[in-house]
Amino acid sequence: MKISELASRNNLQLAWKRISTGGNFQYKRLYRQLYYSYEIALENNLRNLGERLRGGSYKAFTPERIFIPKPSGLHRPITLLHIEDQIVLQAFANLAAKRMQKRRSALQLKSIYSNILQKNDSIFFFRKWQSTYAAFQRKIQENYQQGMHWVGDFDLAAFYDTISHQLLIKTIYPRTNNADLSWFLECLRVWSSHAQATNHGHGLPQGPLASDFLAECFLLPIDIELKETRGYLRYVDDVRLQGQSEDDIRQQLIQLELLCKARGLIPQVGKFALKKVKSVEEAMGMLPSISDPQHEESGLGLVGKEEARQIFGMAIGGRPLRVIDKTRLKFILYRAPADTKILKHVLALAPRHPEHADVFFTYFARFRFRKPIERLCMEMVRSYPYSYIRGEAWHLLARYVLESKSHISQNPKEFITRAISVARNQSKDYFHEKWGACHFLCKCEPESGRQLSKFVAYQPALLQALVAHSLPESAYAKGFVIAKFLKRSAPEPGLSVCAGMHQVGNTPATYGVADMDLPSQVINTLHELGLLSDIPDDIDPIAEILRSRYNTPSSKSWKDLLGSEYKHALGLLKQAEASFHSGPSHWLALQNSFNHAIFIALQTHLASIGHPGRCSVIGQNGYLVNFGSALSPQGPFSRECSAVADSFRHINTRRNHLPASHPYEQRTGEQTKLLKSSERNGLMARLQDSYKAFVDLMP
Repeated sequence: MKISELASRNNLQLAWKRISTGGNFQYKRLYRQLYYSYEIALENNLRNLGERLRGGSYKAFTPERIFIPKPSGLHRPITLLHIEDQIVLQAFANLAAKRMQKRRSALQLKSIYSNILQKNDSIFFFRKWQSTYAAFQRKIQENYQQGMHWVGDFDLAAFYDTISHQLLIKTIYPRTNNADLSWFLECLRVWSSHAQATNHGHGLPQGPLASDFLAECFLLPIDIELKETRGYLRYVDDVRLQGQSEDDIRQQLIQLELLCKARGLIPQVGKFALKKVKSVEEAMGMLPSISDPQHEESGLGLVGKEEARQIFGMAIGGRPLRVIDKTRLKFILYRAPADTKILKHVLALAPRHPEHADVFFTYFARFRFRKPIERLCMEMVRSYPYSYIRGEAWHLLARYVLESKSHISQNPKEFITRAISVARNQSKDYFHEKWGACHFLCKCEPESGRQLSKFVAYQPALLQALVAHSLPESAYAKGFVIAKFLKRSAPEPGLSVCAGMHQVGNTPATYGVADMDLPSQVINTLHELGLLSDIPDDIDPIAEILRSRYNTPSSKSWKDLLGSEYKHALGLLKQAEASFHSGPSHWLALQNSFNHAIFIALQTHLASIGHPGRCSVIGQNGYLVNFGSALSPQGPFSRECSAVADSFRHINTRRNHLPASHPYEQRTGEQTKLLKSSERNGLMARLQDSYKAFVDLMP
């Protein structure tokens, strides 16, 4: 491996695309706003990253970790890498995939069923897990039907944490040993460590897709040794052994155990089970638990209330009530509508099953304010032993701060004091709880009259970036917190406030920060948003973007139309473009804001020429008229300029039905829905025609 190859423009771009399109949605949701900000200036950011890699100035950042409870009572660590560390790790995985694909392809969907690669240059790194997991299940059934009625389940303890870096590199590059590989080994040591002072030579950061593939590479020598073993099937680190006799399984087990120990892996002795099964269903047994992805393109539709109750009832049982079928529980709670009968049981189950916190809190979030949910969250932040659960409870309490019926809104002092204490905790082990507590403090600031957001100013860089979307308006006005974000050597805090700065029209100078004190990634993004430099008179970026995306004619000047508001409108459009592929709902909200901005400017022009489609954008109270009201079908603009108005009205209405705008439909009370890519494409087609008609109306 050579750094020049890893840092090539094509490889870094492919790495970014694979990160953006990856199916690790629970991980990506933490970074979504950061991805949007980074992508605003993607070309310059990746070019600068390549220059730092080739020039030797790139340094890996020490990551943060979130510790999620497991059924055993221990924790599963999720490693939060800095954004460019994710890109570098994926760029290395791209090179590894090209080297390993030929060796691995002969075993894919025969004995290996996890993390199956797409074609070399595909922007999608893996095939959809649903299809490969289904193939895994079918193979188990096929083996049973061919008389393999003895089954053994084999699992590895702390698999990702025990992967040797040296052995991993030797597996991928068996005959190479150069300074560039040594450099990457040093990066791995940083990324796999919990603190800067504890770098070691084993472990992969859990969460990124790249780590999933590198883990597969590490296991490949074992897979190859066992390729002639008919009953050997593997999905990640869960191995299913099938045979026609007990001796078959034991022979496979001995060989597998020795191969694993030779690579420093530790078999889960307590989890191994060997038995003769009497049915296909029994042969399927305890397959790896696959969580339902939570993201805007998951396609998880809500099921009916009665069906949800029935399936949920099959997932629980016993006294006291326990979860008896975790797969069924996850399946239904990600799809069940808000239902008081199910909620009653979930409230009882949540304290007993910390390992299912994600699905429980996802279900809680489906409800409007409920006192029983609030009471449970208050109890959890006071005394629950798992910091991850306390963090989830803080996030939910932050939603209730402005709810007049809530205890939190009426008696905030106790919990503000408690949240401050959490925010001041210096331990790295409480990252998730500190995130939730800081989120809570930011939501409390407007009503408390105190500058509670100041406690965010002293947090780790990644925590600051995660909290940024919760910062109150006062934080941008007073500037202390924003200045701290902008001056960080890590780019994430500064990137996280770029959109907010654009919204209020502030530059780094507003906060007393010189351009030279900003990370290059932040400079690039602020430059694209028009907050650092003027746009040359002979360049019209809005016209260029609209022509590229919507085939809009560039015969007229958007600068002439927008005047002093040009930079603001351009910033909105560039943010929309940055999220076009990776976040359809975010794109819709920003594109609608851009539409509103150019609509207001157009009305000024139409009024100046006495056009019959002109309408007032300022109400009698002196405030801006609601965009939807201005686009009313009965209004003059809609009557005279329907080619523009109908499309803009449709998009504005859909925007109002996003979860970020309103959690529930006003008429039906049903949950609002995120925008899917297919729906976004339909809206884009409508905009192509409306922007052409809009240009015809411009001066």
